[in-house]
Amino acid sequence: MDLLFMLALALVSGQSAFLPKPVIYINPPWTTFFKGERVLLTCNGLQFYALGKTKWYHKGIMLQETPGNNIIVNNPGPYKCKTNNSPLSDSVNLIFIRVSLILRIPYLAFEGDSLILQCQEKNNVTLTRVTYYKNRKPFSAFNQNSDVFIPQASLSNSGLYYCTAFKHMSWKIISSSVNLHIRELFSRPVLKTTDSQPIEGSLVTLRCEIWIPPEKSSIQLLFSFFRDPGVILLGQARAQELQISKFWREDSGLYWCEVETVSPRVCKQSQPITMSVRRIPISGVHMEVQPHGGHVMEGQKLVLLCSVVEGSGAITFSWYREGTEAILGKKTLRSLVAEFVFSAVRKSDAGKYYCTADHNSSLIPSHSVSITVRRNGRGPLVAGITTALISALGLTTVALLVYCKHQRKSGENSSTDLASSPPIQMSQETMESNAPTRLELQEIHSDETPVIGDVVYSEVWSTQQGKEGAADASGKPPDDKDNSVIYSVVKNEEAQGDSTGNSQTVNESNRATPTGF
Repeated sequence: MDLLFMLALALVSGQSAFLPKPVIYINPPWTTFFKGERVLLTCNGLQFYALGKTKWYHKGIMLQETPGNNIIVNNPGPYKCKTNNSPLSDSVNLIFIRVSLILRIPYLAFEGDSLILQCQEKNNVTLTRVTYYKNRKPFSAFNQNSDVFIPQASLSNSGLYYCTAFKHMSWKIISSSVNLHIRELFSRPVLKTTDSQPIEGSLVTLRCEIWIPPEKSSIQLLFSFFRDPGVILLGQARAQELQISKFWREDSGLYWCEVETVSPRVCKQSQPITMSVRRIPISGVHMEVQPHGGHVMEGQKLVLLCSVVEGSGAITFSWYREGTEAILGKKTLRSLVAEFVFSAVRKSDAGKYYCTADHNSSLIPSHSVSITVRRNGRGPLVAGITTALISALGLTTVALLVYCKHQRKSGENSSTDLASSPPIQMSQETMESNAPTRLELQEIHSDETPVIGDVVYSEVWSTQQGKEGAADASGKPPDDKDNSVIYSVVKNEEAQGDSTGNSQTVNESNRATPTGF
């Protein structure tokens, strides 16, 4: 656990028991010394407390107050210290004995530490046939004096140790037994959760909690979170917490965490905890339609909304029409509302509809809603307008074609730019009298009208005899009388030379005959 966090918690709560304790360091770093040796003790406040006077305690009694944080001692027994407003430190027990051989072991040993065990004679006399024992069993032996090296200590290395050796080749000496206690580098992690039975879809926080001794507060740790069977939720991160934003039914199971150091590698795993989800039962199933009221026009979009007031997890929504057993639609969602859509409703879709919500434990229906579909009256109107427009367009096209054709013919006639001569009048009796019709033709003289392509242009007038009399002397028909003007092409005789050089007269056998009177 972070020491800064502990300090802040203690300051807020006012409980000094939660304040980090100072630590006593020993130099040289042993627990057993020869009688008369001097040992330097240092009270380390771990930078949480300002430097000042330090109070030292020996066997529970205040020994001395020093201006700094150091003191030199040579008496056996437990020692404690206190600096400023800090609590008392844990005790360190120093052993001073009158023997010729001792086994030196570190007074403070943690998991992962490298350790040295040293069998030493008081006057540094050369030793032979040195043997080390753990719990009264030999585990290492040397012909010459040598230290025992443990590269990475573990809790299993804890025990009662001593050594034997031969002094001056024949004198066997035995050290006193000392207890080697390997401390945990950090405690076994404990996985805690905000709720071991969370509501489905709710937020869940997992926290991997450990305790770190003050002497090892600077170690770097990596945290991993797992779910059975072997699913890695978070691997080797520095964060002690894992948040699951939405805890679903399939997330139920066993959870545990794992903590390991970066170097040296010490790995520990928490006990698994069981997490099971709680479901909120479905209630308040309701269906509504869009547009509201359930009155729609044929071809319009219709939406059936099915909702629940309460419920968690995956909910299966189904839509039905009364009088039929077939399901119109089905959706399974992690939502409190779902919709079914008619993209273009038909007249036959009118009727009563309802929906159901299923939670794998209970199926609850909604009330029914009536849907009425009205025919869209704009359809025949649009069809009629379309037909009328097409007919009008066809008539306009025909009229334009006739007009263009007439204009083209009029242009050809007017292109000759002919000056009309007094025409020949033609009198005609009415159709009832069956009187003979008199046609009067008059040639348009060439001195007045140019001849183009050997074509002679004439005008023919038709008049009725006996009633109106002769035409005016001007030769023009009366303005108020019926008249018809017909243009006809009359081909002339054409002279062509024969093979002898004489000319021949070729008569046009078929002359254009005026029609249309």
